[in-house]
Amino acid sequence: MDIKAFLKKFRSFTVQDFNHLTYAMIKPDAVLAKEEILQDIERRGFKILFQQEYQLSQELAQDFYSEHAGKGFYDRLVAQMTAGPVVVLILEKDGEIPCFQVWRGTLGATDPGKATEGTMRHFYSYKLFGGPEAYKAEKATNCFHGADSVASVIRESNLVLYDIAMNS
Repeated sequence: MDIKAFLKKFRSFTVQDFNHLTYAMIKPDAVLAKEEILQDIERRGFKILFQQEYQLSQELAQDFYSEHAGKGFYDRLVAQMTAGPVVVLILEKDGEIPCFQVWRGTLGATDPGKATEGTMRHFYSYKLFGGPEAYKAEKATNCFHGADSVASVIRESNLVLYDIAMNS
């Protein structure tokens, strides 16, 4: 679905709809495995409503991660997120648990070394980088982003989707 058609649909979502939706990203370091990752996401029961490879500008990355401004990892995070394209995803999964929580559980801990075996961050840290040591050595990202609340799903989706629309 192209961005303009998706935005028309997106505008019709209610706050309740966002319990079944989440904003996700495949980070630049993992985009090379995009097709496998997308299949993995679907195997795990998520429906991909929207996907687009997109190059984040420095300004967008700074706005996106603004809650981390001033933290020691902020500049490195912005640099990594702008080093290449990301894959922007809007995912859907029905259930009693909000979709963002299910997605974050699927991802595992931010630090791949602390992520449970079978989670996406654990699996792809080994598949793409040889293990979580690359993350600790700051030579890799944790491969994925997942919104941490319904409010973040709405904020992050709006920020990125409208940027894509404005630059398409």
